[in-house]
Amino acid sequence: MSSPRRHSFTYLLCLALLGLSAGQPLRAAAAEEVLATVNGQTVTEADLSFALLSRGITDAPPALRQQLLEQLINQRLIQEFLKAQKIEVPPKQLDESVVKVENFIRKKGDNPQQVLTKMGFTPEKLRAAIALPLAWNLYARQEITPEKMQAYFNAHREELDGTRVEASQILLKLSSVASPTEIDQAKQKLLDLRKQIQSGKLSFAEAAARHSQAPSKTEGGKLVTSAYRGKMPLVFTSQVFPLKEGEISEPFQSPFGMHLITLNKKHPGQFSLEDVRGELFQTLSRELYDQTLQKLRSTAKIEWKTETKS
Repeated sequence: MSSPRRHSFTYLLCLALLGLSAGQPLRAAAAEEVLATVNGQTVTEADLSFALLSRGITDAPPALRQQLLEQLINQRLIQEFLKAQKIEVPPKQLDESVVKVENFIRKKGDNPQQVLTKMGFTPEKLRAAIALPLAWNLYARQEITPEKMQAYFNAHREELDGTRVEASQILLKLSSVASPTEIDQAKQKLLDLRKQIQSGKLSFAEAAARHSQAPSKTEGGKLVTSAYRGKMPLVFTSQVFPLKEGEISEPFQSPFGMHLITLNKKHPGQFSLEDVRGELFQTLSRELYDQTLQKLRSTAKIEWKTETKS
């Protein structure tokens, strides 16, 4: 589990540094400009520049800069938390990751130290950036016990074991600027159709053929067969999987519009906990990260540069 995650981060880091090597160096004064402080720790323009370049962004609008700055603040809080928990990455593991970055840069004909200097990053900052995801992974493995993984698998078995569903929908399209009245009208229309279908006045397929605005209306609203995280959007499967065969959901909204969905058939999956252990660990790690961060932000002292936070 930890290896793909580590390699992915290292690869993005290489792209960031190589992208900067072809561009203009950050002025020293600009690099050290403080954008925010988090419990006394600074977040600088150099930090934000690194975050942008690691995503292949060279000219970010204010809203995106602010979003990434929030992420940097979160990283500072997690770093502080892991330090308090005495979570330390083994030096050998960290050394290996640093060497991978440096070798990648050398293969492209660049000098690692020069590239780091352009970005305003010292070798110490590079190690800190690489260490964070590695340290979190160590903490998560400490907290996510086999018992917790088994309990989660039991409670979410169909989402993880490869269970697939056949479903149909009725879609009423809504524009991105739909008014509350338009949204309520669409919802009410679907509620009325739901009652008619449940009373036997018409079938779901007939209702879809007459009223749905999706291309699938010609097939009774039939959707592609899908696992929980598969071909069907998660906004659909999260509504379908709790249903029993023949049951109809309540109307729900998505970026596509307002939907009514029914479960036609469910095909049980065959995957065991061992088959999905890696995926499950990542899910629980993300949940743990979000929960930890929520607690940390509730007590953190965050100070913004006046021009940065409106």
